[in-house]
Amino acid sequence: MWWVWLGAGCLLIGAVLLLAWSARLRYESGLPRGQVLQSDMDEARRGAPLISHRYGLTGTPDYIVDTPNGPVPVEVKPTRTDSEPRESHLLQVLAYCLLLEEQGGKRPPHGLLRYSTETFKVDYNAQTKQHIVSVIEEMRDAAEQHEVHRSHDISAKCRMCAYRTVCDEALQ
Repeated sequence: MWWVWLGAGCLLIGAVLLLAWSARLRYESGLPRGQVLQSDMDEARRGAPLISHRYGLTGTPDYIVDTPNGPVPVEVKPTRTDSEPRESHLLQVLAYCLLLEEQGGKRPPHGLLRYSTETFKVDYNAQTKQHIVSVIEEMRDAAEQHEVHRSHDISAKCRMCAYRTVCDEALQ
Protein backbone atom coordinates (compact mmCIF):
# COMPACT_ATOMS: atom_id res chain seq x y z
CA MET A 1 0.00 0.00 0.00
CA TRP A 2 2.99 2.33 0.55
CA TRP A 3 3.67 2.36 -3.20
CA VAL A 4 0.25 3.97 -3.83
CA TRP A 5 1.13 6.83 -1.48
CA LEU A 6 4.56 7.13 -3.09
CA GLY A 7 3.01 7.32 -6.58
CA ALA A 8 0.44 9.89 -5.43
CA GLY A 9 3.20 11.96 -3.83
CA CYS A 10 5.25 11.89 -7.06
CA LEU A 11 2.20 12.95 -9.09
CA LEU A 12 1.51 15.80 -6.67
CA ILE A 13 5.12 17.01 -6.86
CA GLY A 14 5.01 16.79 -10.68
CA ALA A 15 1.78 18.82 -10.80
CA VAL A 16 3.25 21.53 -8.55
CA LEU A 17 6.38 21.71 -10.72
CA LEU A 18 4.29 22.02 -13.89
CA LEU A 19 2.21 24.81 -12.34
CA ALA A 20 5.36 26.68 -11.31
CA TRP A 21 6.84 26.23 -14.78
CA SER A 22 3.68 27.52 -16.51
CA ALA A 23 3.53 30.52 -14.15
CA ARG A 24 7.16 31.31 -14.97
CA LEU A 25 6.48 31.06 -18.73
CA ARG A 26 3.50 33.42 -18.42
CA TYR A 27 5.58 35.89 -16.41
CA GLU A 28 8.40 35.76 -18.96
CA SER A 29 5.95 36.23 -21.83
CA GLY A 30 4.72 39.49 -20.30
CA LEU A 31 1.10 38.41 -20.61
CA PRO A 32 -1.29 39.42 -17.84
CA ARG A 33 -3.53 36.96 -16.05
CA GLY A 34 -6.61 36.19 -18.08
CA GLN A 35 -7.79 34.29 -21.12
CA VAL A 36 -5.98 34.91 -24.39
CA LEU A 37 -8.82 35.88 -26.73
CA GLN A 38 -6.73 36.36 -29.82
CA SER A 39 -3.11 35.87 -30.81
CA ASP A 40 -1.39 37.02 -33.96
CA MET A 41 1.46 34.71 -32.87
CA ASP A 42 -0.67 31.53 -32.92
CA GLU A 43 -2.52 30.38 -36.04
CA ALA A 44 -5.20 28.61 -33.98
CA ARG A 45 -6.08 31.81 -32.07
CA ARG A 46 -5.59 34.31 -34.89
CA GLY A 47 -8.55 36.64 -35.16
CA ALA A 48 -9.69 39.24 -37.62
CA PRO A 49 -7.88 42.60 -37.63
CA LEU A 50 -9.36 45.36 -35.49
CA ILE A 51 -10.91 48.08 -37.63
CA SER A 52 -12.03 51.63 -36.88
CA HIS A 53 -13.79 53.37 -39.76
CA ARG A 54 -14.08 56.47 -37.59
CA TYR A 55 -10.30 56.90 -37.38
CA GLY A 56 -9.37 55.09 -40.60
CA LEU A 57 -7.24 52.66 -38.65
CA THR A 58 -6.65 48.91 -38.83
CA GLY A 59 -4.36 46.73 -36.78
CA THR A 60 -3.76 43.40 -35.10
CA PRO A 61 -1.98 43.25 -31.74
CA ASP A 62 0.16 40.21 -30.99
CA TYR A 63 -2.24 39.25 -28.19
CA ILE A 64 -5.57 40.35 -26.76
CA VAL A 65 -6.02 39.13 -23.20
CA ASP A 66 -9.38 39.24 -21.43
CA THR A 67 -8.65 40.50 -17.92
CA PRO A 68 -11.12 41.27 -15.09
CA ASN A 69 -10.75 44.98 -15.99
CA GLY A 70 -11.36 44.50 -19.70
CA PRO A 71 -9.46 43.45 -22.81
CA VAL A 72 -5.74 44.29 -22.88
CA PRO A 73 -3.72 44.46 -26.11
CA VAL A 74 -0.16 43.15 -25.89
CA GLU A 75 2.52 44.01 -28.45
CA VAL A 76 5.71 41.94 -28.37
CA LYS A 77 9.06 43.20 -29.66
CA PRO A 78 11.27 40.19 -28.84
CA THR A 79 14.53 41.67 -30.16
CA ARG A 80 14.28 44.98 -28.28
CA THR A 81 16.40 45.27 -25.15
CA ASP A 82 15.92 48.99 -24.43
CA SER A 83 15.34 50.03 -20.83
CA GLU A 84 12.78 52.63 -22.00
CA PRO A 85 10.07 52.09 -24.61
CA ARG A 86 10.29 53.77 -28.01
CA GLU A 87 7.68 56.43 -28.73
CA SER A 88 6.55 54.66 -31.91
CA HIS A 89 5.95 51.44 -29.96
CA LEU A 90 3.94 53.30 -27.30
CA LEU A 91 1.82 54.88 -30.04
CA GLN A 92 1.27 51.46 -31.59
CA VAL A 93 -0.05 50.07 -28.29
CA LEU A 94 -2.28 53.15 -27.81
CA ALA A 95 -3.64 52.64 -31.33
CA TYR A 96 -4.54 49.04 -30.42
CA CYS A 97 -6.31 50.32 -27.27
CA LEU A 98 -8.26 52.78 -29.42
CA LEU A 99 -9.18 50.02 -31.87
CA LEU A 100 -10.34 47.71 -29.06
CA GLU A 101 -12.47 50.49 -27.59
CA GLU A 102 -14.00 51.31 -30.97
CA GLN A 103 -14.73 47.71 -31.84
CA GLY A 104 -15.83 46.42 -28.44
CA GLY A 105 -17.34 49.53 -26.89
CA LYS A 106 -15.35 49.12 -23.67
CA ARG A 107 -12.20 51.13 -22.92
CA PRO A 108 -9.19 48.90 -22.17
CA PRO A 109 -7.54 49.86 -18.86
CA HIS A 110 -4.10 49.78 -20.48
CA GLY A 111 -1.97 48.03 -23.06
CA LEU A 112 1.29 46.17 -22.64
CA LEU A 113 4.51 46.50 -24.60
CA ARG A 114 6.83 43.52 -24.15
CA TYR A 115 10.54 43.80 -24.96
CA SER A 116 12.87 40.82 -24.48
CA THR A 117 13.68 41.77 -20.88
CA GLU A 118 11.01 44.32 -19.88
CA THR A 119 7.25 44.72 -19.99
CA PHE A 120 5.93 48.30 -20.10
CA LYS A 121 2.40 49.16 -19.02
CA VAL A 122 0.88 51.79 -21.33
CA ASP A 123 -1.98 53.56 -19.56
CA TYR A 124 -5.07 54.18 -21.67
CA ASN A 125 -7.21 57.00 -20.33
CA ALA A 126 -8.87 60.17 -21.64
CA GLN A 127 -5.51 61.96 -21.93
CA THR A 128 -3.65 59.18 -23.76
CA LYS A 129 -6.67 58.58 -26.00
CA GLN A 130 -6.66 62.26 -26.99
CA HIS A 131 -2.92 62.01 -27.66
CA ILE A 132 -3.24 59.05 -30.06
CA VAL A 133 -6.22 60.64 -31.81
CA SER A 134 -4.26 63.87 -32.33
CA VAL A 135 -1.28 61.92 -33.72
CA ILE A 136 -3.60 60.10 -36.15
CA GLU A 137 -5.12 63.41 -37.27
CA GLU A 138 -1.67 64.97 -37.65
CA MET A 139 -0.51 62.03 -39.79
CA ARG A 140 -3.65 62.21 -41.93
CA ASP A 141 -3.23 65.98 -42.46
CA ALA A 142 0.42 65.57 -43.42
CA ALA A 143 -0.43 62.80 -45.90
CA GLU A 144 -3.20 64.89 -47.49
CA GLN A 145 -0.81 67.82 -47.89
CA HIS A 146 1.92 65.51 -49.24
CA GLU A 147 4.25 66.72 -46.50
CA VAL A 148 5.40 63.38 -45.15
CA HIS A 149 9.15 63.25 -44.59
CA ARG A 150 11.58 60.48 -43.80
CA SER A 151 12.12 60.32 -40.05
CA HIS A 152 15.28 58.22 -39.87
CA ASP A 153 18.78 57.67 -41.22
CA ILE A 154 18.64 53.87 -41.32
CA SER A 155 19.13 52.48 -44.82
CA ALA A 156 17.74 49.04 -43.89
CA LYS A 157 14.50 50.68 -42.78
CA CYS A 158 14.23 52.42 -46.15
CA ARG A 159 14.89 49.18 -48.07
CA MET A 160 11.94 47.54 -46.28
CA CYS A 161 9.54 50.48 -46.70
CA ALA A 162 6.50 49.99 -48.90
CA TYR A 163 6.76 53.60 -50.12
CA ARG A 164 10.43 53.49 -51.16
CA THR A 165 9.66 53.53 -54.89
CA VAL A 166 7.70 56.79 -54.62
CA CYS A 167 9.71 58.50 -51.89
CA ASP A 168 11.98 61.42 -52.90
CA GLU A 169 13.85 61.09 -49.58
CA ALA A 170 14.73 57.39 -49.80
CA LEU A 171 18.23 56.53 -48.69
CA GLN A 172 20.34 54.87 -51.39
